[in-house]
Amino acid sequence: MKIAIEARAISAKGGGVRTYAYQLIRHLLKVVPAQDVTVIIDQATARGTFPAARELLVPLRHETFLPLWLRWQIPRVLRQFKPDVVHFTKADVAGGSAKLRHYKTVVTIFDIIPVLFPAGQTLLRRLYWPRALERAALTSHHIVTISEASRRDIITRYGVPEDKVTVTPLAVETNHFRPVPRDARWQKPYLLFVGTLEPRKNVPLLVRAFARVAKNMPHQLVIAGKSDSDYGNILREAEVQKLAGRVKIVDFIDYKDLPALYSGADLFVWPSVYEGWGFPPQEAMACGTPVVVSDGGALPEVVGNAGEVVAFSADSLPGRMRDTDFEEHLANKILSVLNDQGKREEMSRAGLERVKQFSWDEVARKTLGVYKQLVG
Repeated sequence: MKIAIEARAISAKGGGVRTYAYQLIRHLLKVVPAQDVTVIIDQATARGTFPAARELLVPLRHETFLPLWLRWQIPRVLRQFKPDVVHFTKADVAGGSAKLRHYKTVVTIFDIIPVLFPAGQTLLRRLYWPRALERAALTSHHIVTISEASRRDIITRYGVPEDKVTVTPLAVETNHFRPVPRDARWQKPYLLFVGTLEPRKNVPLLVRAFARVAKNMPHQLVIAGKSDSDYGNILREAEVQKLAGRVKIVDFIDYKDLPALYSGADLFVWPSVYEGWGFPPQEAMACGTPVVVSDGGALPEVVGNAGEVVAFSADSLPGRMRDTDFEEHLANKILSVLNDQGKREEMSRAGLERVKQFSWDEVARKTLGVYKQLVG
């Protein structure tokens, strides 16, 4: 079986999609002959990532040209070496009807956040992704997604058969994300949020929840993540709540330093409105840090019984950004966990066990099963 994997995400500096593509291919190469795998990359800088496989460079000069890259360049390349199955790992597929292709198509649709929450997208992405997601869902032979929440959304939104969608829950590398010695951690007491600073992450609400209970604790709130459209709102909220010196925003944390950041936190809090999965809570649990999340999308699937889940109030609209009931419940949960040392130790142990239930080997195994099922 000749497998081609479109892996333009490998060229990114980081992010969940890159992690997925890298780990999937890395673990597939453990169980599939390397000579049968062609990895399609879009930048020369990605060469050498998978030296055992065939790496095929199809240059993509800029994101603006992505539709042309998928409609013309990729089909032309695929016609030359005729794979049996092609896996598109970033929620869009090459042009043409599935019936006219000589290969079977698998697409990974992580979630349909661009459709559910368009306000968090740039104009270009608001124009592109709704059509791309629909095309991927309807013209691919099979869809891989990362959570039951995303599976339900895809089936409901696009009307695809249930047996067309396979869930492969994601994992973290526990040889990297693990508790670090106390002398290597950040030392001041703090609560932690890690993630892109966009409206869907609900970070201004987290600041307000922290303000409700800050006088009852010595902790800082550390917000670590890539600046995005909500960065200014977070700063303004910290000023309004008179939390100068108590809210610390760190724009960039190197990957190698993340375990120390997670391990030093007394509590990790993620109040996101919606997630298709959630690497940061999973990484925090792998470092032994207690986790509190919202019930947005797949987050309850990520933490299971190991974390505390605060539900958005039943009378609020899905995705509503300012929910004072949720804000109050989140603040109370933060304080109750911090004030209970035994509870935190129990959550820490449970989180370390929870992350062991997911593995990249299992992601690769289930994905390979999809390939075999399609090729027959």
